[in-house]
Amino acid sequence: MTAVTKNTESRRERKKAAVRSQIITTGIELFVRYGITEVTVDQIAEAADIGKGTVYNYFQTKEDIVVGFMMDLEHQVQAQLHGFTSSNRRLDAILIDFLRLQFRLKSRHHKFVRVFLSQMFSRTEQFYPYMVEMQRAIDLPLEKLFRSLQDRGMIRGDVNLPDLIQIFKTIHLGLTALWAIEGPPFRRTERTLRQQLKLFCEGLEAS
Repeated sequence: MTAVTKNTESRRERKKAAVRSQIITTGIELFVRYGITEVTVDQIAEAADIGKGTVYNYFQTKEDIVVGFMMDLEHQVQAQLHGFTSSNRRLDAILIDFLRLQFRLKSRHHKFVRVFLSQMFSRTEQFYPYMVEMQRAIDLPLEKLFRSLQDRGMIRGDVNLPDLIQIFKTIHLGLTALWAIEGPPFRRTERTLRQQLKLFCEGLEAS
């Protein structure tokens, strides 16, 4: 493959990534303003100044835009995963910092997280297929994290990882709801996060 062809493909990929990002950013802004149920793909296309067909080239439904947004956040988590899997800190400190990262990445989208949670709980049946897809993205970094910590002897070897991941996600969801309701500076969320993770880790640590 020639350098010209590589450069052309690189420019094309950058353009596609920029359009996808524009669609997600515009969609999230409209969802915050009007709610997910009230916004149409036509409105997203008009606000993004692109054709409706272009939106459908990237996302089949407006809910897919939400999934794309959440999965992009998870990819950012995965990019920083090595720092957690190789950390020499205490187990509770590692997991506390892991959840702090999650909230830090979502901090500028706090209003959207509120909208998303309200829609998820009020339209569970409609959102269920999208929630399953998002869970797949969430499970991957968690499995890598907990498996690494277990292999290093920081978590008891008899702990079932799928069960552990499910329990941890339940804690995370509860903390996310508190974080969304409370708003900045999130002092109660921070205090509750530290308390819950310390208690959670007491039963996991190898003796």
